Amino acid sequence: MPVDERAVTEALSRLADQARPVDPQSVAARALQGRVRMRRPRWGLALAAAACVVAAIGVVATRTRPELFRPAPAVSPSVLATARPTATVTRPVPTASATRGMPDAYVPDIKGLPRNTVAQYALVEDCMPKGGPVHNMDADQVLKQYGTVKDYRWLVEVKDKVGVTRLVGSVKGFVLCTPAVRLVSYPEEPHFTYWGGKPPGRPVLRGKISVDVYDTQMQSMINPGRDRDPLFAVVAGRVAPGAVRVEVEFADGKRMTAGVRNGFYIGRTRVHSGDDGFFRLPTIRRVTAYDSGGAALGRVENITSQDRLQGAIDEND
Repeated sequence: MPVDERAVTEALSRLADQARPVDPQSVAARALQGRVRMRRPRWGLALAAAACVVAAIGVVATRTRPELFRPAPAVSPSVLATARPTATVTRPVPTASATRGMPDAYVPDIKGLPRNTVAQYALVEDCMPKGGPVHNMDADQVLKQYGTVKDYRWLVEVKDKVGVTRLVGSVKGFVLCTPAVRLVSYPEEPHFTYWGGKPPGRPVLRGKISVDVYDTQMQSMINPGRDRDPLFAVVAGRVAPGAVRVEVEFADGKRMTAGVRNGFYIGRTRVHSGDDGFFRLPTIRRVTAYDSGGAALGRVENITSQDRLQGAIDEND
């Protein structure tokens, strides 16, 4: 039906003259009360009101600039078919910081090292917060000659009621990591050690078992108790693929079972100071690897801590 433009314009003018000033505070209060009463917004009313406003604006615009409302030229269906946009799907590359909650995501493999999930690689990042191993006399000096975080993978770890110590390795060597416990303890610094104790270092094992490190890791407490900071004797190394258990027997008769994973093992046990206040690591009588049937695969005997300390002899080169 034809629109009486003059009548519409006069009606809008009368509505504007009859409008009363609005109190912003009262309007906000009523809107808040209405939001509490109605869990679902009345979209139908809102759309109807918006349609009325658009219609009124269209009438005024038609009177002032009718050329804006001229019909568009017809377009051939073949042109529409060729001009139709196509969707392009891109897949982001997983990163440890962005995909910690994706257990099936993996970081790039390193030949000779176990495959790591994103969550496992995140443990490597936590181990070396400065980006790589650090100097044993200057924790702010990163030793990039031993690689950066991206060159390392999580290998194996051992846990107890106090905390955890991890073995993190590269194709050259490894780092022992005893991370902080939130509000309880401080982390140990990540110091590099070559596989086999000397350069160039390779993770390939010759034999059935090797002891690559026998040293200490300290759980430095924020508020140490009467027995001071817990100190642990840590034994770690490489083992034949068929090994499922590694037993460590010390000269003083104590025994320790190490955790084994993908050809690597690590174990730790609490040590205490003597009457003179000094810590002394006992000699290891033997370290034995066993298969799933309980048969011994290989054994290393008579190891002292001085033989397998962590650290690199060329650290200052």
